Amino acid sequence: MSGQLLVIWSCRGVTVSFRGQPWSRWFVALSFVLVLVLVAVVTTVVALAVNAASSDERRWPWGLHVIQDYPFPSVLVLTVVLAMLSVMVVSVQRGRDARSAGSSLVADSVVDVSPAPEDVGLLSGPGGVDAPLGELPVVIRGRDGVVSDLVAPPAVYSPQVRVLVGMGGCGKTTVALAAAREAQASGWRVWWVSAVDGATLVAGMSAVAREAGASAEEVKDADSDLALAGVVWGWLNRMSGRWLLVIDNADAPEVLAPGGTSVAGGSGWLRSAGAGVVLVTTRVTDRAVWGHRAGWFPLGELDQRAAALMLLDRIRRADEPELIEAATAVADRLGRLPLAVHLAGSYLGSGMAEVGLDGYLRLLTDRSLSVVDEGAPGWGDQDPRRLIMSTWEISLDALERQGRIRARILLRVLSFLGPGSVVPLPMLEPSVLSEAGLLPDGDEGRAEMAAGLAGLRAVGLVDGVPAGVGGFGDGLMVHPLVAEVCRWRAAREGQRPSLIAAAAGLVVAASARLHPADPADWKGCQVLAPHAREALGAIAEMSEDLGADVVGVNNVVTHHYTAQGSYPAAIDQGEDVVAAAVARLGVEHPKTLMSRNNLATAYDAAGRLDEAIPLHEATLAACERVLGDEEHPLTLTSRNNLATAYDAAGRLDEAIPLYEATLAVRERVLGDEHPKTLMSRNNLATAYDAAGRLDEAIPLYEATLAVRERVLGDEHPDTLGSRNNLATAYDAAGRLGEAIPLYEATLAAYERVLGDEEHTTALTCKKQLSTDYDAGGRVGAAMAVEERVVAGVGVVGET
Repeated sequence: MSGQLLVIWSCRGVTVSFRGQPWSRWFVALSFVLVLVLVAVVTTVVALAVNAASSDERRWPWGLHVIQDYPFPSVLVLTVVLAMLSVMVVSVQRGRDARSAGSSLVADSVVDVSPAPEDVGLLSGPGGVDAPLGELPVVIRGRDGVVSDLVAPPAVYSPQVRVLVGMGGCGKTTVALAAAREAQASGWRVWWVSAVDGATLVAGMSAVAREAGASAEEVKDADSDLALAGVVWGWLNRMSGRWLLVIDNADAPEVLAPGGTSVAGGSGWLRSAGAGVVLVTTRVTDRAVWGHRAGWFPLGELDQRAAALMLLDRIRRADEPELIEAATAVADRLGRLPLAVHLAGSYLGSGMAEVGLDGYLRLLTDRSLSVVDEGAPGWGDQDPRRLIMSTWEISLDALERQGRIRARILLRVLSFLGPGSVVPLPMLEPSVLSEAGLLPDGDEGRAEMAAGLAGLRAVGLVDGVPAGVGGFGDGLMVHPLVAEVCRWRAAREGQRPSLIAAAAGLVVAASARLHPADPADWKGCQVLAPHAREALGAIAEMSEDLGADVVGVNNVVTHHYTAQGSYPAAIDQGEDVVAAAVARLGVEHPKTLMSRNNLATAYDAAGRLDEAIPLHEATLAACERVLGDEEHPLTLTSRNNLATAYDAAGRLDEAIPLYEATLAVRERVLGDEHPKTLMSRNNLATAYDAAGRLDEAIPLYEATLAVRERVLGDEHPDTLGSRNNLATAYDAAGRLGEAIPLYEATLAAYERVLGDEEHTTALTCKKQLSTDYDAGGRVGAAMAVEERVVAGVGVVGET
């Protein structure tokens, strides 16, 4: 790095360092003045020389002859003026920095979150995009060649985008997992993202961006899916090591084409970049959709030997060659479809089977296929739905004969949750299913549910997925094709409405244990999201009360994406929720108003104020008209959020009266120490600060900090934010002696509690502390802090 001038761009301006040592801003300003003085002196000397050489001794025009007559006093005066101007510029910039460094507005999203009395939590820990390798069989039969080709480095196999295509049940996800396992064993970085819907894809790709090196601010600043795609691929393109990105279940290609792009065009979610490989699994067999640049990997049925060995693997008898012929006959009867072979083998190897290979073949031939023919005459003899159904009906019948009488109905309930998505075990609350009439009450219902789920896992109809679920450590997953056929059977037998209600009830109950703004619950919200969206899609078939609850759960998901900074995902989710709520509940139902508020808040957070403000205004007007009470919580929230949008747009004259009115009501109704009151007081103080009304802002900041320190403790995130805001206000008022200790205390707490040198607020605090040290003449301390800033921010530009 020696000999390089580094320019680090930050939210405060520019930090300059030479050979890794940050320069004081005052030193930079003084250097600037000296350069200007040198230019002025040289210009004056040259001008005098030219004038002396002139025979007619011409006088300078426009009063500049004073410099000609008195050159050295003129240079001295010019130096003083330039120095004063530089000091003014630095001081004004420092004041701007002080007001923007840590002051934050808080928008108030509305969600229906009421913690359970004994809240064990749904999930814990941050969300991730790791490949679910725990569900992968040890041996993958008949796919070795395609797995090797899928993870061949780009230098060996040129297309970086590789499409693994085939009908449902042919093992696409299993092959992709095998490729992920091989890549990971070779030292590649592996990511796994579901494309089951737009919001899930966007949330996953946001996580990929962060893991690839993007800052939280970069992800948050992406105000559209297309902008976020640019961030993701920009960072992937910078990675030097090998990596594999798997996009699973891309059966709706339009999800991969944000902002009017095309999948084949390579400018949406599907691109080539750096030293990586992108692997897509899909049922869409139209090659034109994916473009000529994508590698094409069609996946069909297994060959006879591989299918027979796969079946014998499941019954743990692959080392008995005398069984090959019988296994081949069963596999052939199942069309050698991997999912059907897996289900048959899992049943035969479960210890619950009442027949062997020959007897199973007779059951397939004599009984189960005719069941499908009764209601689905369009399913051909080799249709994968027909093939897999012929296996699981045998398995379910056997489970019932062994006393696991709830296995069938539990499978159908699971099928009405998000297909192909992890269902955490704590989400399967027996009391909810008892209320729906699907289980007995109390311990009997719990025991029957446990027996049924264990039976389903034993025969392979559900997979166990290690998902880090609370204290349970496990989740379940139903194959999308199994879910599809289960739904068809449920509709044929008149069970669809009750099963939709039961699945939605599970989702609603699970959401009550989540707090979407709390990072500890982000993984839970992420896992819940596909199930909430699945319930939202069936809202037209629910009662109004249950539909309203489902809208509330999806409001939780919208708020989660916004709190996490995944603004494109929040907007996609919010728009879908508003549309569904309006269609089912009406435009002015309270839950619809909540969803409108949360969508407007997502627009606001993404910087789309032209969309946020009209929606906030319309929502507030509707709240005041429908709820008829200025003290209603939703009205207060809506008023606060409209004020924050006005504030963000620079319309302080409209924001401040709304903040004042909201604070007055909350103080009267909720009391001085309620979290909502503290939030309103902080927001009003921030608006006063931005308007230059420091005499009014500082007392509010002081009052808010005092309460938060007493109620929440010194190191609560809200307390740290209040302390930082008060410090910036003192700073802007020129009260450095009071600002510096607050900055020092805030910075120490951030680094102790968060342990993240790159945390945005901690970096901002460091920069402002350095500026104040400069202003107080503590140049050594300022440079020490700047060194930490340079280390934390990194080098963005070099010359």
